[in-house]
Amino acid sequence: MKMPKVHLLYIVFSVFFFFSCNSFKSKSQDTDTTIHKTAEESVTPGNFNDNSGIKFDSTAIQKFLSEKPMFKEFSKEFDTFYRANHFNYVWYDKNGLIETSGALISAIENMEEEGVTANIPYKDSLDQLLNNIKNVTNDNKTDINAELMLTGEYFFYAKKIWAGSLSSKAESINWYLPRKKFSYSALLEDNLGKGTLAGVEGPVIAMQHAGLKKELAHYRDIDKQGGEVIVPAISKTIRPGQSSTVIPFLRKRLLQLGDTDETDTSDSSDTYDTNLAAAVNHAKARYGLKPDSLITGSLINEINVPAKKRVEQIIVNMERMRWVTRDTSSTELILVNIPEYTLHYFENSEDVWDCNVVVGKPMTKTVIFSGKMQYVVFSPYWNVPPSIINGEVIPGMRRNKNYLARHNMEWNGGRVRQKPGPSNSLGLVKFLFPNSNNIYLHDTPSKSLFSEDKRAFSHGCIRVSKPRDLAIRVLRQMPEWTPQKIDAAMHAGKEQYVTLKKTIPVAIGYFTAFMSSDGQLNFRTDIYKRDDSLLEMLMQN
Repeated sequence: MKMPKVHLLYIVFSVFFFFSCNSFKSKSQDTDTTIHKTAEESVTPGNFNDNSGIKFDSTAIQKFLSEKPMFKEFSKEFDTFYRANHFNYVWYDKNGLIETSGALISAIENMEEEGVTANIPYKDSLDQLLNNIKNVTNDNKTDINAELMLTGEYFFYAKKIWAGSLSSKAESINWYLPRKKFSYSALLEDNLGKGTLAGVEGPVIAMQHAGLKKELAHYRDIDKQGGEVIVPAISKTIRPGQSSTVIPFLRKRLLQLGDTDETDTSDSSDTYDTNLAAAVNHAKARYGLKPDSLITGSLINEINVPAKKRVEQIIVNMERMRWVTRDTSSTELILVNIPEYTLHYFENSEDVWDCNVVVGKPMTKTVIFSGKMQYVVFSPYWNVPPSIINGEVIPGMRRNKNYLARHNMEWNGGRVRQKPGPSNSLGLVKFLFPNSNNIYLHDTPSKSLFSEDKRAFSHGCIRVSKPRDLAIRVLRQMPEWTPQKIDAAMHAGKEQYVTLKKTIPVAIGYFTAFMSSDGQLNFRTDIYKRDDSLLEMLMQN
């Protein structure tokens, strides 16, 4: 069985830093657009409008919205779209409703497959309108209420499926990454012109969406069938070749979850064999555990999570994925996925390098945001934050008058700082992307923490397991900074700032369910307890 190479979300990952929100802007905005022309430009040959040519009274829109207030949030989009198309019917041609209307209705009726549970607005009215249309026998095949109803349902669908129900509320739940922005009216025109329903995701996010959608169906099926296998708890680690009464349960559960196939489970004995070891390692990699062939309590805890709970986890992360925008302005991106404890370095949307990281403890959470790396600082001072001075340094000084000297610290203008050197809490190098959160990447003398499966130990900043390699990669844009020169600067014991010639986008994200690059579903522990609150908001929305 092939082991998955866990590339965080490849995610995000073509990605989401300087987003190309100009791709689907409203015509009323003063920006270049990819799809929308100015409101007064004629429709190009081959556009869907050529199949209609049937106009309606513009006052019908306001009348419709007054009768259907749930669509009022899209009133500007209604006006922009129909004004640009000279108030022509778009869901009709001279033969009646176009085929895309059927695709829209089908998509709306199956929104649950997309991880969306929202009630469809005016569903009964929509059904009645469509039923009436089927029974029309005269030559007047258009119905303005059906026309505008389909447009309203499209805007509703676009918001839920492509923009994200809670995108506008993301900052209220501490999500400060750039969010996808586009014009619903522009997207509708594009979809009708192509005769299909499609959002604005790039290929990477599209892969994430398709994979999570498939896995959502799989876990819903497990939940629906019932009879989930529960693996008994173990008191000690089980190694290959050993026997345990737990083994048959484990085989069945891994089969149920898709980490093995029936061939792997043909042996029903209590012996932990090589086939099962391959399945165990496959599962452990998906949960962010070391694929060391050991059956541990941590593994059993993960695989015993009920399918219903995994369904909710997937739904929450599908929503987060909808907020992600595409980066079209930079060839490099540094991405940290907090629950994965991993830094990914992207070049031209390819995940070319990664390393383990340590992130903030639940009490001192690492912030979800983005910035631009601008400086590399060798042999840095550590300017101790006031919270640590008050909470640790001053109490330490009260206990031991030599506290500052023992920790290589000194007073500096009323503040405390730690001098450069191998014992410095920031290690031998730090990477700055100036931000109001005072978050940065840095080395650390506490190397042993990187071998832990769960790595939330810091005060909020991000500790990097391979700082030298990161410095070499970042400074390739400046050839004079050879590996030898970098080594010397890291051990010089004297602080030195290097300003990058070109800033590098940095994104700090939070995804507890995502697809690896080889199509494997990954789950991670919700270390900051953010999933449940987002799920509750989705259920109420």
